[in-house]
Amino acid sequence: MLFIHNILVISLILLGMTFYVSLVVSNFFKGEKHPDIVLKRPRGFALVFTFMIVFLSILRGGTLIYGGVTVEVLPLILLMSAPIGIIEGYGIYLTIKKTLSRTMSVKDLAYIYAIFFVASIMEVGFINLLMGIARG
Repeated sequence: MLFIHNILVISLILLGMTFYVSLVVSNFFKGEKHPDIVLKRPRGFALVFTFMIVFLSILRGGTLIYGGVTVEVLPLILLMSAPIGIIEGYGIYLTIKKTLSRTMSVKDLAYIYAIFFVASIMEVGFINLLMGIARG
């Protein structure tokens, strides 16, 4: 279930970025001052977008687990979800960077999906570990 969720999210990001790239390439934004700034600097945009998505995902997860995020609990939430967030963040970054630079191939897409598969396995293992610690 976690893997399917990750695949759906990354596919939606890929679809949205591909749509944006096709709009920019077809001069849809010709009246704008800098319509292709994201295509000229895909690495910077990918970093900012990835950080935003991962941080919001961690806050959402903390809200679901604890019923709300307080400042005292936030470092614990960040520490617990850091390994999985790093792997998923790398997958999101790679997807956005490859899409905006227009170098995405089937091999790259399979590699990105494999990254999310590994992250899903780690997340399930981590959840089972925490449940085992909590029980006894």
